[in-house]
Amino acid sequence: MGHDRDRVISISLSEAEWQAFVARQPRPVDWVRARILDEVARGSLAASPEPEQRNSQFTRHNLQS
Repeated sequence: MGHDRDRVISISLSEAEWQAFVARQPRPVDWVRARILDEVARGSLAASPEPEQRNSQFTRHNLQS
């Protein structure tokens, strides 16, 4: 059995918000999936520091300010 899992995202929207969104994006699931895949692609192109390194850099910056 593989380790791959499907992930599900649930977002609570009012009916008015949903209707406004669907009016602009008639295929909302495809739109959200495309945005996520865009982020994944951008993340793999730009190597970012590990979360611990980002947090320590943020802390050092704030302490120097």
